[in-house]
Amino acid sequence: MNKVVIAGVALAIPVFLWLRGTPPEEVVLESRALSHDQQMQDIQAKLKQDPNQAELWFQLGHGYLNEQDFKSALTCFDYALRLSDQPTASQFAAKATALYYLNKQQMTATVTDLLQQALALDSANLTALSLIANDHFVSSRYQQAIDVWTQMLDSQHRDLDRVSIIHSLNQAKQLLK
Repeated sequence: MNKVVIAGVALAIPVFLWLRGTPPEEVVLESRALSHDQQMQDIQAKLKQDPNQAELWFQLGHGYLNEQDFKSALTCFDYALRLSDQPTASQFAAKATALYYLNKQQMTATVTDLLQQALALDSANLTALSLIANDHFVSSRYQQAIDVWTQMLDSQHRDLDRVSIIHSLNQAKQLLK
């Protein structure tokens, strides 16, 4: 009987290990969130494959804006506008923003024209209105800044950072006094 138990145990251990299978290897999860540099490289790689994609030029321009490389952003937004069958308000506003900062925050005639084109297509374009309001604020035209920020709040736009706008609006009201 002892031999039967020993044989059973001897047989049970390999059968158990075989049925159990091999333990899963430790899996290291990759971060799905790409860094800014990785996103920029990904967009550039896609543009090398097909440089006629207006949306990718637009995204690349925003990446350069985030890096405060306004000259490169302006170039990208120019490509996006040229490649678009129907340019959007966002494209005009983005180009205006890059040009505004490239020109040391000066509201030039070209910037004004681009903003007017953007607002003609979308009177509630947040990028255009934000640039206009911020220019009024830094130029000490507080009432005009208040008026534009109020217009933005009244738009009920879902992407609007209401807390930030209200803070800026209240700051302008304080400076107006």
